[in-house]
Amino acid sequence: MRANIATSILRTGSTFRHNAEGTVAIIFGLSAFLLVLVTGLAIDVGRVMHAERAIASAADAAALAAAKGLKNSGMTDAEVQNVAQKFFNANMNGHGGDYTVVNSFSVNIDRNTNSVRLDIATEVPTLFGNLAGIDKISVPKTAVAIFDTKDIEVGIQLDLTGSMCMPCTKIAALKDAVAGPDGMLDILIPDSGTTNNVRIGLAPFAAAVNAGRYAGAVSDFRVGSDNCVYERRDATLQATETAPIGYAALAVKSDLPGASACPSDAEVVGLTNDKSMLKSEINRWGTGGSTAGHLGASWAWALVSPAWASIWGGTPPAAYHDGRTSKYVILMTDGIYNTTGGVNHGDNSDTAAKSQNFARDTCTAMKDQGVTVYTIGFQAPNAAKAQLKNCASSASKFFDASDAETLRAAFRAIAEEINSLRLSS
Repeated sequence: MRANIATSILRTGSTFRHNAEGTVAIIFGLSAFLLVLVTGLAIDVGRVMHAERAIASAADAAALAAAKGLKNSGMTDAEVQNVAQKFFNANMNGHGGDYTVVNSFSVNIDRNTNSVRLDIATEVPTLFGNLAGIDKISVPKTAVAIFDTKDIEVGIQLDLTGSMCMPCTKIAALKDAVAGPDGMLDILIPDSGTTNNVRIGLAPFAAAVNAGRYAGAVSDFRVGSDNCVYERRDATLQATETAPIGYAALAVKSDLPGASACPSDAEVVGLTNDKSMLKSEINRWGTGGSTAGHLGASWAWALVSPAWASIWGGTPPAAYHDGRTSKYVILMTDGIYNTTGGVNHGDNSDTAAKSQNFARDTCTAMKDQGVTVYTIGFQAPNAAKAQLKNCASSASKFFDASDAETLRAAFRAIAEEINSLRLSS
């Protein structure tokens, strides 16, 4: 009997010693708590990241809107501040604003530099962080918008080849996008005026360029009554900005038997801020001829090149890197560059490649001078789009326009970017 009791006690003690059920429960409880805490903190961090993006976007929009208000001389500081607050609130609504606490919102205005600075202190209450002693996370944000008052010079290459009238709705779309109501010209040179000097020049092209009033000066006064000019007489200078004087002059139709004519009703227009004149010129343009796009590119660059100062006369283009002037070139075409010497060589011939190579080298040279290059392919074939992409200053500065609406949107986007506020943060 005593032996049975002893055996039972020993068995019970051994069972108690090896029973881990309570330990497992404690470990599971601690692990579950940590798992909930980590998951909760991840949720809180996600909320903070979402709020931070919303706050940054709303702050940038508010700073931009307020800085635009500085363009209106009749707007008081209080009105500018009110604009900033309204834009911030509107952009936060439904985008993190429902769980973001704004502790302070200050607007500092400097009319001497045309700048607006926003300093915003916000915080996001945590849902689970208080389990770890964190009940809120601060999200400060600063945004600065400066109205860029630099002068602007823009040279625009525009395609007037025969394919722009196949159908003729294409040339109509081009005219509307550039010279129509609320088109590029209205954005760059608004009727209300600008605080900076904005000048635009036009370089229409087809198989050649109609140099108009500048034809004599660029051809060593050898040009005929048609004012048509072609490549450099010295081909080694084709992709340069050397002034076309003397040995560097351009070829004329009498130098090139069989050369096609240039657009008879579309002359080069030097830099000007006369929007009415620019619109009038564009609206009277016709189409016809093949695609010497390299000539359009070289003339668009020449329009903003200080090397051509003696050609343009009057108020010439500003010097490069003068600290006051931003220079832009816009190249628009609907086809493959395939024409040199006024002769269409076909899209895929070795001779046509000369036009494409000249254009490539011209783009490289002007970008090296700090000129920002935008390009637009309007219903263009893939080969043309590839060249335009390479020519643009960056991938974002190439636009693929498939119809009138996207063409208009492209020109508007370029104009708004050129004329935009410079944003820093």
